[in-house]
Amino acid sequence: MSQPLRLPDGPFTRAEASAVSACYQNVAIEDDQQTHFRLVVRDTDGSLIWRDWNFAAGAGQGLNRFIADYGIPVPEAPDNA
Repeated sequence: MSQPLRLPDGPFTRAEASAVSACYQNVAIEDDQQTHFRLVVRDTDGSLIWRDWNFAAGAGQGLNRFIADYGIPVPEAPDNA
């Protein structure tokens, strides 16, 4: 099994956020202002667990912790052998 995709510890780019959010059912980009945005982790019922702006110092570090604890991975597609 490969290592989960992680954000850098500090600020992160839209490409990095998109790559991480594509791996989890409950991680998404919200409050998109084009130049900046929030990455959000939600519970199964849609309740907010954690969010941070992409430009904030230490944003990736906090989000990585909550994604590791609460992230719901997108199921892998079955092999068509």
